[in-house]
Amino acid sequence: MKDIMTETPFGPEDMARRRKRAIAVALILGAMVVLFFITTLVHLGGAVAQRSF
Repeated sequence: MKDIMTETPFGPEDMARRRKRAIAVALILGAMVVLFFITTLVHLGGAVAQRSF
């Protein structure tokens, strides 16, 4: 009798495809974060660090 917990439902090709997809999504998300950060800095202006609250 095979142990159910040791069997994987996905093959090595499937896991490689999922890993590549996860890396692509992470890179896209990181690029969006950088884009939003730069857009915010441009919108607030260059003197944002010199403002007094």
